[in-house]
Formats: sequence, C-alpha cells, structure tokens
Amino acid sequence: MSETQDFTSACLEFPLENNDLFVLSHSWVPERKIKEDREKLEWATLRQAGLLTVVPGEYVDYNLVFKWFMEQRELYRIDSIGYDPAKAFLLVQLMREHGFVLNEVRQGELTLTAPLDNLKERFLDGNIIHNNNVMFNWYLGNVRLTKRSANATYMPTKQNKYRKIDGFAALLDAHTEYLRKNPLFIPADKPLTTVIKLQ
Repeated sequence: MSETQDFTSACLEFPLENNDLFVLSHSWVPERKIKEDREKLEWATLRQAGLLTVVPGEYVDYNLVFKWFMEQRELYRIDSIGYDPAKAFLLVQLMREHGFVLNEVRQGELTLTAPLDNLKERFLDGNIIHNNNVMFNWYLGNVRLTKRSANATYMPTKQNKYRKIDGFAALLDAHTEYLRKNPLFIPADKPLTTVIKLQ
C-alpha cells in the first residue's frame, strides 16, 4: 500500500520452468487521479484490459485490495505475501484474520539490493514473463536505480513524481519474499566461496 490517494499495486509471482517467472500485476487508483490526469495514461484502455481498478472518490479503500487477494486465492495457491509495512497495518490485520501469511519487506537498500540485482539479471535474460502488460511496462519504464553507498547498494526511485513505480515496487516485494523461501540454486560444480574481508 502506498498513499491511499495515489496508486496502489499488488503482484503475484509464479515460478515456471527454465528459471522463468510469471508476473501477474494489478493496480488501483482513485478517480480523482484520473480527473487530474497528470500521468497521461490511457485510463479507459487499462480499465477495459482489467489491469487497473478505478476507485470512486478520493482514495483507494484497502478492502478492495483485500477482495482482489481473496479472488486470486480462489484461482491460485498463495504461499505468502511480502509487503511494505509503512501503510498496510489495517490491510495486514484483515488478511491475517483470513489465513494469509504475510511477512514484512523493509524498504531499505540492505533488504532490496540483492533482490533488485536478481530481478535485473532475470529481465536481461528474458526470464520475466508478464504477457506484455502495458500498465506494468509503464511502471518498468519509470524505474531508476539510485546508488546509495560505496558498497553498491541500490534503491528503485521514480524519474519524477508523475512517473509511478508502484507496480515494480510490488514485484520487488514479491520477489524478495520469493527469494527468502527459495534461495538461489548453486550447482554442485560451482561450490560456495567464502570471502573474508580484513580491516
């Protein structure tokens, strides 16, 4: 959950064969944002394609996000959900009451750099499949990776305040949770190497 007066996104990530991941992304936006139209999106097309829910009024009701997850659970097995804890307290409580497993994904470079690197490699290798979701493509095109320290840690940022990245942030949280449960496979012919840094 972001600010409820702005975009809100959710993402399901499905592991496939050949190291591929399928991404199912959905977003919500209050009607007020469409009237302002600062993002200059094809709102009607996005709605008709089922990629965006336009919520009447000034803000996104978290119950709509909850309803979406309940609908998806009827179709797919949702093992666990990674979420940004900043704005999601009420939604998290409601989902836990209905049997969802949720784990915090802190929005800092120490948590997100490794999943970001892994996602970047998967995109470069063509291992991310999202059926050319135009809303998701818009989010991806708005992402800029900002270096935070000499240790090569990164955070995703948007190019400007109207170039939203909520859908990518939802994928990153989902992917962080996925990697926690599925550590990267290292073939037996490539043993782990331990590097000790002396100071």
